[in-house]
Amino acid sequence: MKKTLYSISFLLALFLLSACKSDYEKFFEIQDEAARSPITELETPEGFSFEMNEAGFYDRVKTLNPNQDMCYVWSIDNDTIIGEFHGYKFHEGKLCRYEIWIGEQKGKILSQLVNYYKKIFKDFKYLNLPDLHHPSHIWSKGNMVYRIKELHSLLNSAELIIVECENRPITAIIEREKQEELSSSIDPRVDVKNSEWDGSVKQVKDFLKNGYLRDPDSYESIEWSEVKEKDDGYYVRHKYRGKNGFGGYVVANQLFHLDFSGNVVEVKDLY
Repeated sequence: MKKTLYSISFLLALFLLSACKSDYEKFFEIQDEAARSPITELETPEGFSFEMNEAGFYDRVKTLNPNQDMCYVWSIDNDTIIGEFHGYKFHEGKLCRYEIWIGEQKGKILSQLVNYYKKIFKDFKYLNLPDLHHPSHIWSKGNMVYRIKELHSLLNSAELIIVECENRPITAIIEREKQEELSSSIDPRVDVKNSEWDGSVKQVKDFLKNGYLRDPDSYESIEWSEVKEKDDGYYVRHKYRGKNGFGGYVVANQLFHLDFSGNVVEVKDLY
């Protein structure tokens, strides 16, 4: 009886520890696990193969939708969803990843896609990670990682949905080679600090204006905290104003986490 209770307590402790992990930790665990996996999945749900060369990839795209260049079409629940191919990569002549972008779509489209792929990926591991910088639904099996992520406005309403499919062991090699190339050419550590003039942090301002904000021209700085350096990078709080999707101004108060290369890796809303 005691042995059974100890076993139950141990399993419960493992579950609680797992539940306490941040979405970032869960996401990187998925990527690392897939990167170490042997090739087990070659065929993708959109009818591509990680064995395809560039010519085969483009021929398949034309076959799927001959009337629109580089587009993919879903027919779900009597609705037509159209996405455009981006970010397709090849390594040693073979396809290793692609993205399909669906612009200006809202909640209904997202839920339709998630339910659609849940039916397809019945034997895949599934995680819903709402607290990533880009909230994501992720499926993984062996080497394949499939992700649906949202890009948000100030009001946290989805403006762009991106569907990603990658052969993770191969894309991990590409990322490692790129990082090694950068490391050999420059010192990756960047001095993140407050401006002596207005207290701003250049890397955060660049991040806001280069893709994060819906209307970068509407950005107005209100307040900056002092940059704090910790073991995992830099932290700074910033309060600012900007236009939302309806043309009105809203105020955001956010904590920005930057790595030692000066990249924003996490944004948290503060209230």
